[in-house]
Amino acid sequence: MREIQASTITDVVEKLCIEANYHLPEDVKCAITGCRACEDGEIAKGVLDKIVENYEIADAQNVPICQVFSWKSDRMCTSQEEILQRQSTKVSEEDMTKDT
Repeated sequence: MREIQASTITDVVEKLCIEANYHLPEDVKCAITGCRACEDGEIAKGVLDKIVENYEIADAQNVPICQVFSWKSDRMCTSQEEILQRQSTKVSEEDMTKDT
């Protein structure tokens, strides 16, 4: 039986997890844009536009694809960029209020 180093398996699993969370396959992207092109509903169009924006940001900035959408009062999805900005602001506020 062939033996494989545990570190080799760990490295491959890490790379696969990162790839799966950072980049959508092209067939999935095509399906999303195809659905967007056929969609009549304004809210649905807005959601699909945000999904496209989300995976484009993930690809360009090599960050994970956001899978949690935050809804605004106008019922449009918050973009991944805005969510990241809010998270960094929240972290900054938390850092400032920590006891030293």
